[in-house]
Amino acid sequence: MEFRTVIFYLALLAIIGSVAELYVRMNRIGENIEKIKGVVVRKKPRLGAPFALLIASIVVAAVTFPR
Repeated sequence: MEFRTVIFYLALLAIIGSVAELYVRMNRIGENIEKIKGVVVRKKPRLGAPFALLIASIVVAAVTFPR
């Protein structure tokens, strides 16, 4: 197996992982809900890191696509 093919498959794995991370964060799975003075406060989900990983993984997968 070539080095380029291994990088391609790792990039595909990173794409799947970042999509799963986005799903978890957007649906607020496992989020801690804070109560401040009896009011439920939900923080906005941080989606910057998973989107950055997704874009970087797509670029790496496109560059290392096996020919």
